[in-house]
Amino acid sequence: MPSNDILDHLSRLYALSDDPWNHRSSPYEALKYQATLAAIGLGPFHHALEVGCGNGTFATLLADRCETLTVMDCIPAAVALAKQALTPCPHARVIQGTAPRNLPQIRPDLVVLSEVLYFLTPADIVDLGVWLRHHATGAVVAVNWTGPTDEPLTGTEAVGLLGDVLGGGQTHHCKGYRIDLF
Repeated sequence: MPSNDILDHLSRLYALSDDPWNHRSSPYEALKYQATLAAIGLGPFHHALEVGCGNGTFATLLADRCETLTVMDCIPAAVALAKQALTPCPHARVIQGTAPRNLPQIRPDLVVLSEVLYFLTPADIVDLGVWLRHHATGAVVAVNWTGPTDEPLTGTEAVGLLGDVLGGGQTHHCKGYRIDLF
């Protein structure tokens, strides 16, 4: 679970903007979403899970590939925005909670962890990895910024901790980020 300082910081960002990282308008984000979707494949996925969905921008792109989509975020404002973004998708549900503590009791055949791992503590990443080993029935896709994060962990350190639990994966290095498939 993110620390209270991180939760407060994220809440402040969403209080100032409904798109704090310019997910809807950034060319970088658009390219990252295209690369992530290419890495994921066309599906269809029976039940996908996105942890740290933010305002739901990526979830709207992912929804077409899923029979059922569950997305979650720990920031109430982000949850409200994701619900709004996913209104046209009756097969999608948005829940508020933190990973790994509040993960739903589902068996997803796709899990997306995009730009979320470095907000967690090392212990939480290990616990998340254990949850994934017991619940995920398909691919786990972790997307991480490779530059400075202003958080205790870098993206590379965070995904390394997850890889220690899940075992070796495939890494695709892109400009400014990496996509790891487990």
